[in-house]
Amino acid sequence: MNDQVFRSTAQLVTQVVDEIVAVVQQKPDATLCIAAGDTPIPVMRELARRALAGEVDLSRVRFLGLDEWVGLTPQTKGTCIETLTTHLFAPAQISPRRIHFFRTDAEDLPEEIARINDFVALHGIDYILLGIGMNGHIGFNEPGVEVTAQAHQVALAETTKRVMRKYFDQDFPLESGITLGFAQILAAKQVVLMATGAQKAAIVRKTVRTAPTNQLPATLLKLAAHPCRFYVDQAAGQELE
Repeated sequence: MNDQVFRSTAQLVTQVVDEIVAVVQQKPDATLCIAAGDTPIPVMRELARRALAGEVDLSRVRFLGLDEWVGLTPQTKGTCIETLTTHLFAPAQISPRRIHFFRTDAEDLPEEIARINDFVALHGIDYILLGIGMNGHIGFNEPGVEVTAQAHQVALAETTKRVMRKYFDQDFPLESGITLGFAQILAAKQVVLMATGAQKAAIVRKTVRTAPTNQLPATLLKLAAHPCRFYVDQAAGQELE
């Protein structure tokens, strides 16, 4: 995993969007997976801006969801699909037929998991953009995750449940999520992990300096089969000096 510190968040965002655009230009029906959460939102907005400006054609791109909270509808403010819809899919006018997310309000969750596993097996992932949790989780792959896991339902760690409150305007008693597994993430053709802000400095340093271990899931990205890059801004990278 190659790490790079950018002088500003804006430069980091430009780098990531440039990479995504290059992937789509080379493969118009590429499969992209962009994590929800606060960190990737500027990437979503810039990608939408470029699509509206005619700088990139996203009409044939397949958008794959990384994870989702179990038990909430897609319209609930703060869910992963709602975040991507607000900042990317709606402004860029992405057809719902091109969006493939877990439906965690479905009656049959194992069937939902199987559906996404089948999708990934068929199409693969051309570019995946990830964020890093305060405990090093990737998606909802919490400490202790199996590196060979496909998409699966997982009990949320206490750290994740505390942090989740910032995403919602009401207190949901959420206990689990569904996420792509590390077997699928590590097989992606390009893997980018991004972190911004001083609050991520400690986990960034720990991830860079720790050998791969499932007790710190972000370190497992060092096992990726294809190029993996760790992009951070100066605030998040301040402890790497």
